[in-house]
Amino acid sequence: MQTNNFHRMGFKQYLLLTLMLTVSLNLSAQLPKTLKNANDILRTGAETMRNLNNFIDATKRTTEQFNKNVKVVNSSTPAPSVPADQVTKPKYKKGDFTNFKWEPVAYFDGQIFPSMVISMANYTGNVDNPFMNSVKSSALGFRFLSDKSYIPVRWEIESVDKSYFDKVSGDFMSQQAGQEVYFMPNIPWNISTLAKQVSSSPINVMFRVFDEDGNKAEKSIPLFMRSVNDCIYRYHEQKFDFLFTAFIQEQHPEIDKILKEALNTKLISSVSGYQGDDVNTILQVAAIWKVLHDRGFQYSSVTTTSTNSTNIMLSQAVRTFDNSMKTNQANCVDGTVVFASLLRAINISTVMVMTHNHCFLGFYTSRKKDKILYLETTMLSNSDIIDQAKTPAKKNQAYVDQFMKAVRYASNKEYPEYKAANDLIEVDVDYYRNFVRPLPFQ
Repeated sequence: MQTNNFHRMGFKQYLLLTLMLTVSLNLSAQLPKTLKNANDILRTGAETMRNLNNFIDATKRTTEQFNKNVKVVNSSTPAPSVPADQVTKPKYKKGDFTNFKWEPVAYFDGQIFPSMVISMANYTGNVDNPFMNSVKSSALGFRFLSDKSYIPVRWEIESVDKSYFDKVSGDFMSQQAGQEVYFMPNIPWNISTLAKQVSSSPINVMFRVFDEDGNKAEKSIPLFMRSVNDCIYRYHEQKFDFLFTAFIQEQHPEIDKILKEALNTKLISSVSGYQGDDVNTILQVAAIWKVLHDRGFQYSSVTTTSTNSTNIMLSQAVRTFDNSMKTNQANCVDGTVVFASLLRAINISTVMVMTHNHCFLGFYTSRKKDKILYLETTMLSNSDIIDQAKTPAKKNQAYVDQFMKAVRYASNKEYPEYKAANDLIEVDVDYYRNFVRPLPFQ
């Protein structure tokens, strides 16, 4: 078979092959280095092309994979100082750039959560996590991947509806070939508009990339602006339970009225926070409980958002303290928000206990935070004990007993059961208030 192939090759081809082999023998000393360089080039090129080809599919990776493979920068990240001879000029052809790939970034399946944008506008918590760093400002930006290092571009993001934001622009330079970079600039959102977003609506945003010659590539993507009452609390494996604290409004003017009514219950002689003993703290919470009960607060199980949750994104409709005061309705999260707002206003520290399907309140009975009680706020409208009391004196005791029934249920039954099932997260309100701002009230 080899002989037949040789004869078919022809005499001229045979001489050429012989010459090539002779030359290669003379270069035998250089061959190992030549092969190594060739292999390195091929491997680097293959890795870069593989990254470029998989650029779009990378959105399906886990947060762990994201944190491992992606570099995140923002508007405040200093640009690298690069000698002019090392800068690579962007190559432009037929409406797009050819020596780097880019695409718009719009997290949360193209949905924008005003509650997250507002509450994390000045987030200064632990962001030693690329994924968290990429979503904390606005979740809008660019993904870049280039086959050369140091390619400078100018970028621009513009909202078609100027009531949300107008336009923001700046410069960006890729630093390392084959390194996927998320560039997440600060978006100048109109916070007043976001705070009034009570329904969900579409929004179009333009993403543009320019070179120094004015060549432009642009992409328009339709986004979905969610209601300000929609709270995202899971995305992929990343937890955002702490965002529920944004709905706590401890400075709402209605709080002073409620505290005055609490004094009128005669269960307490002053609203003093932790200035008394543990019993005094408990009675203050009980007095607030009585006021809200007598105002007719009712349990409402509404949690459905305008867009259904998915297997990678979970969100829930939440009433702020302001919303609950106007409607006298609260689900488990809303009721916890109401009590956390009132107790934080009088310097009683609270936690939001979050489970896979429920939320209830925890409150510390002293400043030392060595004792904590839990409260099932959905039992606020219960009256079985109160209805049995016939005299004013017995009525007040009945309110305390009704309140303590909700405390015992949460402290002795709910909390231990969820804890044993490893199905709870305790969100410390005091801690996260250092980082997460409350939503504005009307």
